[in-house]
Formats: sequence, C-alpha cells, structure tokens
Amino acid sequence: MMNRTILSLFAVLVCGLSVSAQSRKMDIQLRTYLKQAHSADEQVNLFIHGDREAVSEAVRSVGGHVKLSMERLVSARVPVGRVTELAASPAVHHFEFSLQTGRLMNDSMRVKNRVNQVQQGLAPLNHGYTGNGVITGYIDSGLDVTHPDLRDANGRSRVLRYWDQIVTNGPEGAPAPFDYGSEWTTDDLVVGGDLPSDEATGHGTTVVGTGSGNAFANGRHKGVAPDADIVIVASALGTPNWRATVADAVAYILAVAEEEGKPVVINASVGSYSGSHDGKDAAALLIEELLNEQGGRAMVAACGNSNGNFPFHTETTVDADTSFTWYTTNTNGPQYNIFPFPNLYFEVWADQEDFADVRFALGADRPAPSLTYRGRTEFHGFAEALNTPIIEPLMSVDGNELGTVEFYAQERGDQVLLQVFMEAPDSASYMWRFMTTGSGQFDSWTLTTYTATSNVIGPMLAAPLGLPFPTPEAYPAMAHYVAPDLRKHIVDSWACLDNVVTVANYCNEVAYTDYAGNPQTVPGEEGNIALNSSSGPTRDGRLKPDVAATGDITFSTLTLAGLQWIIENQNGWKVDPGGMHSRNGGTSMAAPVVAGTAALYLEKCPTATALEIVEVIRANTRSDAFTGTVPNERWGTGKLDAFATLVNQTPLITESTSFCEGEGAEVTVSAGFVDALWSNGGQGLPYLMDSAGELSATLISATGCEAFSDTLQFTVLSAPTQPNILMNGALLTSSPAPAYQWYLDGGLIDGATEQTLIVEVPGFYTVEVFAANGCSVLSEPQQVITVGIENAFGDVFTIQPNPARDVIYVKAPASVDGPIMIELLSPDGRTVRRERINSPKAMIQIPLVGLASGTYTIRIHYHGGAWSQRFVKVP
Repeated sequence: MMNRTILSLFAVLVCGLSVSAQSRKMDIQLRTYLKQAHSADEQVNLFIHGDREAVSEAVRSVGGHVKLSMERLVSARVPVGRVTELAASPAVHHFEFSLQTGRLMNDSMRVKNRVNQVQQGLAPLNHGYTGNGVITGYIDSGLDVTHPDLRDANGRSRVLRYWDQIVTNGPEGAPAPFDYGSEWTTDDLVVGGDLPSDEATGHGTTVVGTGSGNAFANGRHKGVAPDADIVIVASALGTPNWRATVADAVAYILAVAEEEGKPVVINASVGSYSGSHDGKDAAALLIEELLNEQGGRAMVAACGNSNGNFPFHTETTVDADTSFTWYTTNTNGPQYNIFPFPNLYFEVWADQEDFADVRFALGADRPAPSLTYRGRTEFHGFAEALNTPIIEPLMSVDGNELGTVEFYAQERGDQVLLQVFMEAPDSASYMWRFMTTGSGQFDSWTLTTYTATSNVIGPMLAAPLGLPFPTPEAYPAMAHYVAPDLRKHIVDSWACLDNVVTVANYCNEVAYTDYAGNPQTVPGEEGNIALNSSSGPTRDGRLKPDVAATGDITFSTLTLAGLQWIIENQNGWKVDPGGMHSRNGGTSMAAPVVAGTAALYLEKCPTATALEIVEVIRANTRSDAFTGTVPNERWGTGKLDAFATLVNQTPLITESTSFCEGEGAEVTVSAGFVDALWSNGGQGLPYLMDSAGELSATLISATGCEAFSDTLQFTVLSAPTQPNILMNGALLTSSPAPAYQWYLDGGLIDGATEQTLIVEVPGFYTVEVFAANGCSVLSEPQQVITVGIENAFGDVFTIQPNPARDVIYVKAPASVDGPIMIELLSPDGRTVRRERINSPKAMIQIPLVGLASGTYTIRIHYHGGAWSQRFVKVP
C-alpha cells in the first residue's frame, strides 16, 4: 500500500508539471472532449475570450471561421484537430465550452390568455391584430411544413426560411456565415418536394402551431399570431457546446428579418439546466447584444419543467463552520452523462467577491455497512485553482487512495466557476462531500437526469438511491449539511436575460374528449401553476420567470405522420376530435403563447425594443387566487393578459384630482413615454389640467408606440372670499375665515396664524385665508408706515430684565387703567401663558420657570390697543 501511495503521488506530481499553457486555457469539459476520437474533418463550436480582432485572426490561421463576435468574445467554428494549436495563441485568454446538450422544453388557450379580444380588435384597439407583417422565429426540433395550419390560403408555405442545423442535404446548402447544416426557402417548401422533417418528436410543430397556427386545417385551435410569417431553426440539440448553435440561430433569424424588413420575435422552447443561471455566459451575452442592436426585436424563452423532480440546486452560505453537501459518482451512459466514463463532476458558480474567502476540499463517506467518514483532500482557495488544475489524490484515513481529484477554476467577468472532477473513482459507491469553510456564498446545479452530471443528495433522493440521510442526532456532522432545494430551477443562459421574456406554465385544461370520443383527464388544477413549472429567481436574485401562460395541456398542430400513428396505434387518445391537432404541455407550450403575443404587439408597435416588450408584458399581467401575491418565484408578475398588453393601459400620475380655482393639477405618466395626446385636445408631458372634467390620453413611447392611459375625473374647488384687513394702531385684524397665514413683504411670518397680528416693523402686510376644502386666497396688501411701543397717550409698557431667567416684570403706563390680557408666546408661536390683570397699576410679575430657553414674545391687549415685545429666556 505504501508503494501504491508513493507511485500515485509521483503520478500526480508529473501530471501537475505537465500542465501546458494551452490546457490552462481549457476547462475540464473541453480537455475531455479533445481526448476523444474525432474524424479528420470534424469541427467544433467554441466561445473564445480575448481581444476580438486578435482572436479572429488566430481562428482564421488554424482554418476556422468566425460566426459572431463582440468586445472580447468570439464565437467560432474550428477544426477539432487544431484547437490545441489555437489555444497556444497569445490572443486566446480562455475558452468557454460545455458538453451539456440541449433539451426540448388552442382554443381555450386563447380565452385564458385573452388573445381573442386582440384578434377581434376590441376597443380601445383601433383594429384586430393577428401578427400580420411580423416574423415569428422558432428554435426547436424542427417543423412539419406540410401541416395545413402552417400554409396560407393558396397552399403556399408560411415559412420564409428553414435552417436545419444537422442535415447537410438541403437545397440551399449551409447558410453564411455559419457553415453547417442546410437551408430551405419558401420556394423550396413545396408539398411533395424534398422537405425537412420534424418526425423525431413533433415538438417543434406543436410549438409553432401554438404561436402561429392559422387553423386552416379545420378551423380549430388557432394560434396567437395566425398571420405571422415563420422562420424555423431545427436545433442541433446533441451538439457539444450547444449554446453556441442557439446564438447562431438567433443571429440567423434576425438576419432574415432584417432582409425582409420586418419586426421579429424569437421563441426558444429549448434550454439547458447547467450553467451560471445569470445571463452572463457567452451565448447569453451575444444574444443580448443582438437583441439590443435595434428595435423591432424580441425573444421569449421557456423557463423549464423541473419543479416536479428531485431538487438539484444548492445554495451555500459559507461561514467559519465547515459545511458540506454530498454528491455521487455518475455511472450512467451517454443520455445522462456528459463524459464517456464514470465520474464525479459538478460546477460551483459565484460572484468573485463572494468566493474570494472560501476554502474548499473534497471528502468521502462510505455509506455501508454504516455511514463512515473516510477522509478528504487538502483545503484550497480559488486563486490556487484559477486557470491551473489542482490534481491530488483523495486519501482515506487508512492511507488508501479513493480517487484522484481535480479542481479547476475560471474567471468570467465578475463571476467565477469552479469545476470539481474525479475520473472513474476507485470507490464509486462512496458519497463525496464537497466541504467549504471561510466566508462567502455560492450556487450549484447538478442531477444526472437534468444536467447529466453527478447527483446531489437531499432527503428526497437519498432513499430511492438506497443512500443514508441521517439526522444530526444520529450523525452530528449533518448539523452543517446543505441540502438541495427547488429554487433557481429555471433553465440557464438566455432565459436569465433581462431583455428576454421567460415564461412559466399554468394548467390550461385538465379534461378533454379525444379523437375516439373518449373522455380523458390529466393531472393538475385548471388555472393553477403546473407542478413541473420551474421556479426562479436567477442566481443573482433577479425576477424570473417574468410571466405565466397556459401550457398544460394545449391542443396544437402535430406532424401529420404523428397524428396518424396515434390514431391508428393508440386509438387517438392524445388527438383532438378534428384529427388535426394533438395535445402537448409544459413551458414549451406556454412560451409560444407569449411569443405570439409579442408578435401582436410588434404588429402594433414595429420598432418596440426587446426590453420594452418585457416591461409591457410584465406590467399588464393579471393575478388571482392561484397566483397569490405577485411578483413571486413561480408566477413571475402573474398570468399573461394579451389584450391588456396591447392596450397597455398606463395609470396617470398626479398628486390630486381636485384643485382650487385659478390653479391646476400637473399630470404625467411613468417613465418610457415621451408624448401624450390628451382627451381635451392638449398635448405634451407633463400636462397641466386646469378645468373640471374627465381626462385620459393616448401615450407615445420612445419607439413611437401608442398606449392608453386610464381616465381620471378632476374637480375644481371653490376658493374663499378675499379677506379684508382692518388696522387699529399696531393691531391688524383679518375678516373671519377658518384659518390664516400672515406675510410681511411677501415673506411668510412664522407662527402668525391667527385672525389678528400685532405688527412690530413697518412694511406691506397681507393675510392668506383658507377654506375648509384647503383652497386659499390672499388679501390686498396693507401698508404699515410706523410702528412703536408708544400708545396713543405717549406712554409705554416696559419689561425687565431682558434677557430673563426665572421671572420677567411688566410695567403698564399710567394711562392704562382698565383690565389687560397678557399672553406669553413661545419661539414657535404657541401660547404658553395667558393671564388677565384687572388693575395693572403695580409691577406685573410673570414666572418663566419650566420654559425652554429661546426668544419669546409678550403680547398685551388693552382697551384701545395692543402692544408686544420680544425678550430672550436664558437657561
């Protein structure tokens, strides 16, 4: 055993020393792919990070060609045999590559999503919308172009272009600049000709029928945009680095739309569950830039159908305790294994700042005959594994080698990827614990049936696999176990972009009559979220899905051969009584409902941007008892409402719908609109409403799209009668009103809110009086020329001391012989003392104990006049 250990360590050392500069730029998946057997002329799709021009030149130098590019990112197709040569170029910073392949993800549908009202053109819409003049593009499994719902009244195909990314025998060859697959034009798609097919699954045909079917077959199950043109890309779902082919498909569809001069919406009822789930991968970045290049472009994606399965997302918050999660060896065949051999493999994703202080190791637990911890690797940090594989044996506590572990890390902008890998572990039955300590946070997604990588073990999956999942009482380490959950289960990449509408699925119908007249039922509750519809949010916490639409179940077009087979072999149990449509479901069927709605919106607003369409769909959803409070992680912002989306009724914003005579109310709307045509003939934003009555507007967005406001009822409130001011010496008195405010030379006098005012300085005095409804009116100015403390007889009141602390004394002039009223006013104008003196001959004492320091006013009312004086109260 000692010799074996020494040899193993020597092998690891040699392996580590032999890591070439080229392989440092390649992750585990790309290195494994290149080790496999390939034909001499085989090419591979690659995402290459580095300077755009330098990388493009390096690609051409090895016989490859560039398909798409943006700043510091190139999507290229390169001969497999020359990838290592390309990696040696200093222009290449690193490759982004995945062995993950793609997955495929209506009459009552039109009712529940309020599509009929749009097609009929109900008010306030000026006319019906059917997608006329708009292209609906679909990235899917293919299409049966012979189905009558996908042809026009003359029997001509409604498909403008058809790109099959797999076959090579199409009439138009491979479209430029992609250089793979085959293309068909409308003229090629003649019934009886050499046509592409969707015979494998019929998935694409059902998706296209939901979004764009015209019901010409028998008048049943019309799609959302029945007059839209169609572009179809049959996706190369099993291709390595499949996301690159989706970016190609988006670019292809947009190029066709540009050539035709029409707006376009792209539907992607396909996706992948592995990845960073934040829209920052190479494919998503390229797609985002393509959509944002100009208006008249939109994209819709299915959010995924994983909620009803075992949880496979893990979110770990790292602290000083050592937390861990178990993973298993993947011994499956190609369908559920991205590698051609047994392995442990999963990925960890995080923001750089959240992973910088995380230390990680891989340990092992033997599940039987009793759960026993067997050992671990050393702990490492991200910086150690960055572009440099860490390869080391995982040794048991007894000194046995359990497997060779590889950690490999890459930076991708402000996020990081850590790959954890063991090829053919010696102890395949072990449970492998990923251990972390320090501080930070990360996410991981892995399950054989969804990502074709290792299973992550939680309480739901452990029992079916025959694995233990003890309580912390039985196995104390479980106190720090992080189990997988059902959050963040949406598909990756473009589905996580802000400018893509990501769609959840709720139950459309749960009972129907089939082709043979037999009643059929399906699980679920009509109107409620479908069990399998994936939950958000994105890895970085943004809302996804955006909206929910009907999916389970929807009747739509199917391949004619598929319909016939079900009728002949299965008594037509999935086929509609009309014989031309079959049921389907999932978010795959919900997404084209939204894509069709986007097509209707683009018919109305052909230059609307992708983000604008996301926002208008989000803003016009509806909620009910099923959705609960929205937005939330299952429903997004709620149920799609196509009619509300096209009307796009936007609330008017104003402080109040009532205002006083001679005034008005400023009215505006939310951001995104640049002009308004008002129902009373006015125009512009914001708008001053200065009369009573109803007000609404036709709103114009920055892209020229019309929307409609709600209607507000404005009321003009009566103003009070203009007050008069009576001056008696230094005393000003207003005519009666509910409330008052005095002003000197136009400036507000603090605390002067009573009917009378004792003036202390000359100037122009006005009073504003207020009615009970809040309206006010200002008096004419009253000029006061001289003000003094002498009374009409030349005598004066006196106060002392000033400043004062505990008491102040007031002496009245000899001429005042009747009763007087003394008021003491605080600095904020409140009366804090009031006293009536019947015989003011002697010195009057006013206590100040308990009063805060500040400037006070003493006010005296007497027969024939009034007098006031300020003094300072000191602590």
